[in-house]
Amino acid sequence: MRYIVLILTTLQLLTSCSNKSTKKIANAEGTITYAVCYDSQQETNPIISLLPTEVQYKFKDNNISVISEGYLGFFSTKFISKIDEPQSSILFKILNNKMNYEFSNEEIPFVYNHKLTTKIKYLSKEKVIAGYKCKLARVYIKELPEPIDVYYTQDIGLENPNRNTPFNQIDGVLLEFEASMNKIKAKFSAQTVSLTPVDLEEFVIPCDYVKSDAETVLKYLLNFK
Repeated sequence: MRYIVLILTTLQLLTSCSNKSTKKIANAEGTITYAVCYDSQQETNPIISLLPTEVQYKFKDNNISVISEGYLGFFSTKFISKIDEPQSSILFKILNNKMNYEFSNEEIPFVYNHKLTTKIKYLSKEKVIAGYKCKLARVYIKELPEPIDVYYTQDIGLENPNRNTPFNQIDGVLLEFEASMNKIKAKFSAQTVSLTPVDLEEFVIPCDYVKSDAETVLKYLLNFK
């Protein structure tokens, strides 16, 4: 269950140097590929081998799709949020079971162990990540003893890029952050930002995914060990 929860946290949040960053591109579309690194070693924690090492964040017309896959492909998730629709979805594929969990665009879904951001400090420190100038924000969350440092860019034209996450107050695309879930610390770093066309099919829910409530999804997650 621990590695499944950690895979889920990568859905929206859901993170090499040059100076591509010039100005914000309105209604940009493209794909951000994040590398995921873990603080623990596989030798001491075998769960690490089951976790995703890459996450893809796709965007077009202010719509978002975030794809994560783990456990040898037997388990995958896909977050879909369309800017003009009142609900978002997380698609779960667990073995042969395909479930669609829907929730309000204003809601932070159950996959997050922490939800409430109590304070954000915007600091003066900057650095370039995947060719984009990023600013530093220090995020304080009620349930966590230490704040989370995140780097974000405002040079990618995307409205409300952190919707449905604890970082939804940050007006910028996250390109690097750290998170600790179930005693496993992970770092997400954007490796590439490709502003190339994205197929509209990325934001379509396949017909073979069945609408499911949180209780049903959790039942399958708890049994998938």
